[in-house]
Amino acid sequence: MRIRYTVPFKRKIIIDDHWEIPVQGGKLRIIDETGYAKALELTFEKQPLEYAPQLQRPNKGEVAATITGRDHRMIFVKRQLDDAATFLECLYDIELITDEIDAKYEGETPEEEARITIKSFSMGRHNPALPLPFDMFTRAIMAAEKCDGPRFEATLVGSARKALETQEFINSFRYSFLLIESLYGNGQFRKEGLQAALKTSHEFRDIVEFAIKDMIPAKDDHSSDTAKLLATKPTADDVINHLVEKRGFYFHGNIKRKDAWKPHEQGTADSLALLALSIATKISMKAAEPIFAPELKKRHFEDAMRTGAKIVFEIKFKFREPEEVLDREHEININMPGTKVTPRSAFAVAQHFLHVFQHNQPVSALREAECSVQGTGEKVFNLTFHTIGDGAEKATPEKSADASG
Repeated sequence: MRIRYTVPFKRKIIIDDHWEIPVQGGKLRIIDETGYAKALELTFEKQPLEYAPQLQRPNKGEVAATITGRDHRMIFVKRQLDDAATFLECLYDIELITDEIDAKYEGETPEEEARITIKSFSMGRHNPALPLPFDMFTRAIMAAEKCDGPRFEATLVGSARKALETQEFINSFRYSFLLIESLYGNGQFRKEGLQAALKTSHEFRDIVEFAIKDMIPAKDDHSSDTAKLLATKPTADDVINHLVEKRGFYFHGNIKRKDAWKPHEQGTADSLALLALSIATKISMKAAEPIFAPELKKRHFEDAMRTGAKIVFEIKFKFREPEEVLDREHEININMPGTKVTPRSAFAVAQHFLHVFQHNQPVSALREAECSVQGTGEKVFNLTFHTIGDGAEKATPEKSADASG
């Protein structure tokens, strides 16, 4: 069997001349596209068929099949390429994306080809699309009319997020702590003074306490000192002491120390980076408070109505008053900004309707609610509450009411 690995460069590279070179018994070549080196391709022939991924059919009771990868050669290829890249990175701004290797498995004979069930396999991390509510975008545009944006906070928390995405946990922690120290460190730089400054800031203590409650532990880290600390349900003081201790460790390098940190051993800082970024995110959210001003919410709604981005949701509902045996029928109209019904807008309408009903009929029992779009009749949602016994008779519809939200 023949195996081909393709490893991309992160940026455009110009290599004016190149040819095949031997690597681990195989051949390496540069994939050139319109004058730029796009990726490396490594080819290995006469490889065991067992290296190809296999499809395991589901057993009885299992939902889906699973793919198992058994390509032991890929580990050694990645290791050598990672080491080779470190030499180049000392001299050039270059990056080989060895976490995104594409592997193809090809039979060298018709018999081998028939036995390979999965012909290719890709490593990589999925970057999901970011859901961004449109009202947050409009609020940001409007807020920027009145005040300068929080460039300092956005730059550091953005750098911390990017470093975390690329699993550069040490750098992520550094960026997050730079934000913490700059805003709440009161100019202190020695350990005891910095710890005291952070602890005496009531605002920062509140942020830390909120971050601890909201913290999601790292999946693969159960042994680092940060992970162990978080498992003890620490206080704000405990977390502040720990952050400053790690700041002293990661901001000051001493390669001769027995426990010196190593830039290629990022995993030990996974939980630390998540903790620090959680705190930094809360700080950046506070810096972004101007976009949540009530007048911007009002302006967003009014601008949408003026431009015709308006949907009227008609909700017909039945409810029963205490000690009555007949249902009452009402109708409420809710105006929402928008040009089409989305899952988010449908849920918001349902929430608003339930809030209005509870406010206006606090002791009544809601039986049914049916929502559609005025003018088109498009169905949005149906709610049914099975809390009242049978035997109810349909009552005469009451006068409808309107509400805008």
